[in-house]
Amino acid sequence: MNSNISQYGWSRYKEIVKQDLDSANIARIQSVNKTNYKLLTQHGLLNGELTGQLIYTLSPHELPQTGDWVEVIIYDDQCMITKVLPRYSSLARKQPGKTSAKQMIATNIDHAIILQGLDRDFNPRRLERMITAIVDAGIHPIIVLNKVDLVDDSELYKQQVDSMHNNIECFCISALNATGIHAIFDMLKPEETYIIIGSSGAGKSTLINALMGDQIQATNTISDAVGKGQHTTTSRSMFVLPNGSIVIDTAGVREFGLTLTDTDNINKVFSDIETFGEQCRYEDCTHTNEPDCAVLQAIDNGDIATEVYASYLKLKTESEHYQTSEIDRKRKGKNLAKVIKNMKRTNMKKRY
Repeated sequence: MNSNISQYGWSRYKEIVKQDLDSANIARIQSVNKTNYKLLTQHGLLNGELTGQLIYTLSPHELPQTGDWVEVIIYDDQCMITKVLPRYSSLARKQPGKTSAKQMIATNIDHAIILQGLDRDFNPRRLERMITAIVDAGIHPIIVLNKVDLVDDSELYKQQVDSMHNNIECFCISALNATGIHAIFDMLKPEETYIIIGSSGAGKSTLINALMGDQIQATNTISDAVGKGQHTTTSRSMFVLPNGSIVIDTAGVREFGLTLTDTDNINKVFSDIETFGEQCRYEDCTHTNEPDCAVLQAIDNGDIATEVYASYLKLKTESEHYQTSEIDRKRKGKNLAKVIKNMKRTNMKKRY
């Protein structure tokens, strides 16, 4: 059975990256399970694998991810992935632990819906962290506060978010009771790709089910013992909603280490600090101990909250540390490559 891959965002993708390819040999990654892939093609949903060349030549973050467009060779109900097409955006986080390696979440994303529950899940500092990563990736962030049925006045939470991120859309909903779902649905645009991120129990799968009007994703109840959501989604998967928009569901995120390409993007998230920073005496002011620092003065005057400033410094420090670690990792990789190359040359000379 044939299906038009434009419904998965192919026309939009070609317009953005200026690719002119035969759609008969193109597919989009719906989900990934180690080295096995589910692909959306002109022939429907097919299973796929990588060629040996891709397995051994691509680095982990270059391997196909949910959302990627790829070239394929189709054999009956199977296909072989031969090439990963260029990405116009990619969302990643630092792998948990001391390593500086990045873990890809999904690619070719237009918008990211950050979902937080208005129970024990609401965390402004985690929100700032996620927004920072999303903005750095060139993706448009959207904030959704779920579970309004569990609080007396959800508007107080919205006001708190708006005061820090007044340039980002913020919606209050109950995915379980379908409160406010129409506002979310009306915002979604056909053929554009949205990713939903949040911690376990925030209601990501419940939100997708509400938007789909069906029980597509399994949902679990909240643990009475600790008040935390149980893991439901264990991998990333893609759905096409009735209005033609494309949604990627993700597993719950406990840690969201930053892998920024530009640390200055942190300033875009902390708009108040950026605004006051323009009034500092020095253009390269770090807002820590310089004289005539307008940001420090704003903190003293109560115009910038101390917890917001502390979060800003923490993200700055973490991002700079990651970039230093990444540079050092690449340097060690180059040195190792040189050593291996010299060893090969030495062995060749000994042979002859």
